[in-house]
Amino acid sequence: MSNITAINAGVSGIQRGMAIAEKSAATIASAGNSTSGDPAAVAEPLVELMMARLQVEASAKVVETVSETIGTLIDTTA
Repeated sequence: MSNITAINAGVSGIQRGMAIAEKSAATIASAGNSTSGDPAAVAEPLVELMMARLQVEASAKVVETVSETIGTLIDTTA
């Protein structure tokens, strides 16, 4: 996998994670406005929100690692 492909994969993972987090947050917010008050209504979106956070963190680590690798290659060849 080339460095550019790895960065694209990392950025794509960050974007997917952020989209899932946004959707989950909206679901949680709308559940808070409902009159039922059922805590089970927010359980799944909360889990999805935590999974989205982990996806963003892992994808950011990919981007960070590729950036460090590129920096090392530049330092080595300079």
